[in-house]
Amino acid sequence: MANKIQLSPKKILNKQFQIDFKGYSATEVDYFLDSIVEDYETFASMLNDSYDQIENLQKENEALKMKLSHLEKERLLQQDNIRAMEENLSSNVDLLKRISSLEKEVYQGKE
Repeated sequence: MANKIQLSPKKILNKQFQIDFKGYSATEVDYFLDSIVEDYETFASMLNDSYDQIENLQKENEALKMKLSHLEKERLLQQDNIRAMEENLSSNVDLLKRISSLEKEVYQGKE
């Protein structure tokens, strides 16, 4: 099934039919074709709106992907910062323990 549309509102509107002796009423056919033209125009408008919406959603999707990538990089950077701070905190705690131990020895020596 091809996606090619064979009829357009203009083709439908301009279509000429031969009139036979036992043919259909020209007014009825014309009225019906006018209805078809209106439907085609509505469908074309809906299709264009859908294409616009798809384009907007694709742009929004790309923007969100870029934002996600940026946030992921920022998260990794923050994790590295937290690790560095934990290591620094650990060494600071060790220093405080040593200072406390030395102070105990100094104060116990004075007494």
